[in-house]
Amino acid sequence: MKTKLKGFIGEKIAENFLIKKGYKILAKNLKLKNLGEIDILCEKENKLNFVEVKTLFENKNFLPEFHFNFKKRKRIERLANFFCLKFKKEDYFISLIAIEVKNDKIKIRYYENI
Repeated sequence: MKTKLKGFIGEKIAENFLIKKGYKILAKNLKLKNLGEIDILCEKENKLNFVEVKTLFENKNFLPEFHFNFKKRKRIERLANFFCLKFKKEDYFISLIAIEVKNDKIKIRYYENI
């Protein structure tokens, strides 16, 4: 399976997960030149949540969380600050959804406000 398709599937799983948790999806795959990209922007109780999604398929010897590092978090933080200024929002946080798909079973770990 192609990497882009795997990412799309993981983001769709994450989107459905967030909706079930009461979030309203505002945007997906937001890209701003020189600021980076965010997989999902959602909102709940007037707080923006910038969500990074990491998905692994099949049996791997590491967790998808290992692909989320300090550099990636800083990029998301810059993007979040830009959007908060633009839309006059003060409350936001950054979250990570780690998804493992193995033998047609899906494991989701949600790290809210990391």
